[in-house]
Amino acid sequence: MSVASGFEPVRLTAVGSSRSFRAGRSRCAALGLPRVAIALPVAACSYSPTMDLLGSYFPAWMLCAVIGIVASIIIRQILVVAGINDYVVAPLLTYAALAVSATLLIWLLWFGH
Repeated sequence: MSVASGFEPVRLTAVGSSRSFRAGRSRCAALGLPRVAIALPVAACSYSPTMDLLGSYFPAWMLCAVIGIVASIIIRQILVVAGINDYVVAPLLTYAALAVSATLLIWLLWFGH
């Protein structure tokens, strides 16, 4: 018997010999652990972080990401004018990390309760 979800049917045996029951149970536990690990962080969400923007609901993380990218571009321009940009070791990695840091800081300041 083939099941579409990947679970095999558990065969029950006599009361004294539950070997195949335990084997089936360990397979189910191994497959269910990633699903529980994914569901736990989402279960604590009390509301959807959206905002009403011109009559439609817009994901707030997108707005924070755009503001973070713009902030990193502005900081890069300031570093170019100051002459510090020439000393940045890995510019792509540095400015990407700066954009992520600015995005998370904006998210924390704006939506952190």
